[in-house]
Amino acid sequence: MAEHFTAVGKSLVKPDAVPKVTGTAEYSEDMSLPGMLHGRVLRSPHAHAEVRRIDTSKAKALPGVEAVITVEDAPESRFTRSALAYALPDFAFEGEVLDQRIISDKARFVGDWIAAVAAVDIATAEQALALIEVDYELLPAVFDPHEPLAEGAPVVHENKPSNVAVAGEYPFNTGDVQQGLADADYTAEFSGKNSRQKHCHLELDSAIASWGTDGRLTLISPSQGPHLAKKAFAKHVFPDLGDGDIRWLSPPLGGGFGARLALGMEPVAALLAKVAGKPVKVTTTREEDFSGYSSRTEQHQTIKVGAMADGTLTAIDMDIVSDSGAYYSHSGTTTMVNMQMTLGLLRCPNIRGRMKVVYTNTPTASGFRGYGNPEGAFIFQQAIDMLAEKVGMDPLEFRLKNVKQVGEPSFFLPVTLDHSALEECIQQAAERIGWTQKWQGWGNIKTGRHRRGIGMSVMNHCSGAGGFLLEHSGAIIKLNEDGSANLTVGPSEMGQGILGALSQIAAESMGLKYEDIHVVTGDTDVTRFDIGSHASRSVLVIGNAVVDAGKKVREQLLGLAAAKLEASAEDLEIREGRIAVAGVPAQGIDVAQLAHDAIYNYTESGAQISATGSYLSTSHNPNFQAGFAEVDVDTDTGIVSVVRYVMAHDIGRAINPQAVEGQLQGGAVQGLGFALTEDFAIDKTSGETLTDNFASYRIPTIRDIPEMEIILVEDPAPNGPYGAKGVGEPGLVNVAPAIANAVYDAVGVRINSLPLSPKKVLSALERSG
Repeated sequence: MAEHFTAVGKSLVKPDAVPKVTGTAEYSEDMSLPGMLHGRVLRSPHAHAEVRRIDTSKAKALPGVEAVITVEDAPESRFTRSALAYALPDFAFEGEVLDQRIISDKARFVGDWIAAVAAVDIATAEQALALIEVDYELLPAVFDPHEPLAEGAPVVHENKPSNVAVAGEYPFNTGDVQQGLADADYTAEFSGKNSRQKHCHLELDSAIASWGTDGRLTLISPSQGPHLAKKAFAKHVFPDLGDGDIRWLSPPLGGGFGARLALGMEPVAALLAKVAGKPVKVTTTREEDFSGYSSRTEQHQTIKVGAMADGTLTAIDMDIVSDSGAYYSHSGTTTMVNMQMTLGLLRCPNIRGRMKVVYTNTPTASGFRGYGNPEGAFIFQQAIDMLAEKVGMDPLEFRLKNVKQVGEPSFFLPVTLDHSALEECIQQAAERIGWTQKWQGWGNIKTGRHRRGIGMSVMNHCSGAGGFLLEHSGAIIKLNEDGSANLTVGPSEMGQGILGALSQIAAESMGLKYEDIHVVTGDTDVTRFDIGSHASRSVLVIGNAVVDAGKKVREQLLGLAAAKLEASAEDLEIREGRIAVAGVPAQGIDVAQLAHDAIYNYTESGAQISATGSYLSTSHNPNFQAGFAEVDVDTDTGIVSVVRYVMAHDIGRAINPQAVEGQLQGGAVQGLGFALTEDFAIDKTSGETLTDNFASYRIPTIRDIPEMEIILVEDPAPNGPYGAKGVGEPGLVNVAPAIANAVYDAVGVRINSLPLSPKKVLSALERSG
């Protein structure tokens, strides 16, 4: 589809590929500052306890220790780890839930921060931690989100005696759900929950903090949204600072998946550095990463659906109780996004969503790839299949019957859907997996030990959260005297290839070569405001800002070239760094000559060619996807093996097709772990994390990956740069529900919790007789 483009639509090598492959790329953990100390955090061994006394005298006396902090040293202000609260509009349901201090006033989970030290090296810091004496008064704890709702349950936060952090209705409930269910010829109900999937990014959490003599704070950390994180710091973590008092440097991230949307070690590093008067780096171990904070929000859901005899949906009713863990962070917004994506996916006149976000004495939940969408899809897509079975319709035809069309409300109901290729996704993926031949109808009895089944799922996701979040980005382009360009943008590069995609967009918009684009990023003092790398937004929102800046540069070049070539700017074209009269390539001039003259020819303007660009998105520009799974279920062992997985994605236009396929494949593999193997386990008596490393927490290996086919459905979207839509998160969403529906087709049982472990499958088979 991109024959007339020179950069867009090509599978070009990412600009950061060589340093990452050769191991020369520098991450936050690799960096150091002169005179830097090393910090470590003392974490609570108890799930719920008052700190009656803490004695740090021995730690302070240890040679090499230069700072020891407790809650007495921390600012009294409270904050939330999620910085997204600072980008929510007035109608958002929760606003700011501020429940955390840099050092905790009491232990609320195993791993809570009780004290911290900074020393000349890690070994000394570890030794100092062992010398801190803490006298705890143990308190009863709650580990399941339904326990804290009972009368007389232990209270996690004193200002929330009900243990409910937030409760509310979906803001866009529509129609009369009870009447819609009553009018339905058929109804179905399904309840279940997802697991607390861990991000498992290879780079461990770290942060370097340094206070300058001018009072400015510099932070170096793997953040997915440093501009908003800086806002959070200035507003609540250190409220005596202004936004301009903080510089945030964010090097390449060794994986993010949403974990880096939450504040990590930065608050404690900043406080230690302030007390010590020297730069401090604070790091975690893998075990601390697992047990400390950040996992997918565990959401307990019940969904009721109704339909007429012809398959027309009449009602969707959704109730969610989410486990926030000990602190609020992203648990509320992920629950809200679940309702958005689920309730707004298909055409239905009556929808209702209700939610409670509940505190427990467990590690804090956070944002995770898909941000609530995979949680909802696992339950909703099974409920849809159950309803299709009652109606007696092919599940594919049932979904096609209820697909929204352009002009109807999008999943964010106040905004009209202006583009969708979901029907094409369903049809193309179904054809590739052989749905017509393999789907044998409801009640088809399979026999034998190994039984094959096929299942499907559909989804929508955002390409940015325009309308629901503050959603704008800026870009700066400056031409160097050799005709190359510096592109200054604010996204976080965490392996998704965004800097390459933006370079392709910049090259295309100006008419330069891809290899002549040099990206500058990762510094809030240099980059224009950007909300961060999340919501599958970067290509669409930042890409449009790049196009805006690129077009302005292009106009300047055409104007300068027109004067030198004695031609009209309208008759000129720019391709791969050369400007020529259309159809007369010999009559032209190189961009490099114009860029050089703009700087060094002091008899003319003497102005370097540059431009700024910006884009404000008022729509979330949904992307769509269909996923189909074929599975083999071993009825003796309960093992579910995925034989083949096919997904078709509504990409609008692929800026870099190979990178897009890589994103979808990576998402699908992460979805496979979510579906089958990843089980973040917490001891329900002690609160200890039982799966705190890669030996006990099993992510998929190459042996688990099925035959996989990715179909890119290209139909340029009206709002995207060159028609592009988002792709970062959707690859994960359909996998678990498609597999669950395929398991039902194979053996006739439904599993209502993740992962779909052999034990659960065998138990369900035994119950079914």
